Amino acid sequence: MSLHILNSTSSLSRCQFSLTDGDAVILIEDAVLLAASNIEITSGDASIYALSDDIDRRGVNPVGAVTLVDYSGFVELCAQHRHCLSW
Repeated sequence: MSLHILNSTSSLSRCQFSLTDGDAVILIEDAVLLAASNIEITSGDASIYALSDDIDRRGVNPVGAVTLVDYSGFVELCAQHRHCLSW
């Protein structure tokens, strides 16, 4: 299980084919803009999270199955996954 950390909107297309079942994706920085567009993961069965502070700073209203986490939730996700990959 890996945690994929996306920090820009273009990051999703780069990591899309590296996702496997049980992986998770967390949207941070400008990648949280993807949360407003009903983000769709096309490979694997990944859970999607977004950093709540970045969501608030950018005024994004998440749609779909995006779970908001704070910084301690982000740390917990890192601890729960064997690999953390930044894109």
